[in-house]
Amino acid sequence: MSQLRYTAKRNVQGQLVYVFSLRTDQRWMQLEEFPSRALARGEIHELILSANPGLQPGAGVPDVAYVGFFEVEVGGIAEFGDEVWAGSHRLGTLAGFDLNHYPNHLNIVVAAGVASTGADLGLDLGTSIRFQPAAGANPSTDS
Repeated sequence: MSQLRYTAKRNVQGQLVYVFSLRTDQRWMQLEEFPSRALARGEIHELILSANPGLQPGAGVPDVAYVGFFEVEVGGIAEFGDEVWAGSHRLGTLAGFDLNHYPNHLNIVVAAGVASTGADLGLDLGTSIRFQPAAGANPSTDS
């Protein structure tokens, strides 16, 4: 039986400030070993989707589709397995973090069924972005 990591968690929330229409095959991002990162209010980070199997902290990510950059409006902890939403569209689950452009921004990689760009998804500036625990992952969430 696994030990509960936390008893409550606030959703990280933000808004898109840049929408991509770009995808890259054989990009080979390298996810860091750590499963979580604190995302502070006012920071801007890049959101990336990948449909490659086996995405988790420490994995390589060959193919990616870029969703966009978002500004964090409500800070908190984003961690492996969190659901990531753009408006009412569930993008997938948080797979990990690539530090290639850090400290400018984090590349936040989301495991998705289909790797779509922000433009493919019809997203626009101001679209809400939300990281929340997957259903059943914790007993309490303050949204």
